[in-house]
Amino acid sequence: MDLHLIQSGVACVDVAMAAVSWLILLCTYPDFARWRAEGFAEAHEAYTRRVGWVVGPLLLAQLGGHIWLSVSANGGFGLGLVLLCWGLTAAWSVPCHRRLQQEGPTSPALAELVRSHGWRTAAWTVLAAYSMRQAAG
Repeated sequence: MDLHLIQSGVACVDVAMAAVSWLILLCTYPDFARWRAEGFAEAHEAYTRRVGWVVGPLLLAQLGGHIWLSVSANGGFGLGLVLLCWGLTAAWSVPCHRRLQQEGPTSPALAELVRSHGWRTAAWTVLAAYSMRQAAG
């Protein structure tokens, strides 16, 4: 396969993931505080299920692309950032979502979720910039 083509595709996925992450950070999570407590758990569960259909394929494509680049083009930095994002998600953001699901929109878990997502957004933004630079040559 053409290395430049793979790098360009991975860069597109990384930019998409960064864009989705910024949208969630600036729009979705702040709006959680305005959701009504009544029915919050159901609405939050529906949100996480639906957003999974958007971010799930991006995350898998991102991981696969960066694994490929790390093996074929010594792209370990990008893979490291992907793994950092996955680690932050599993260790910090998912527990915040679970707590928020149980406690509702007034839970302190919401502020913690925004904080955790801020770090992930920063990492995905750095990754997108790095990938675009790699693809540009």
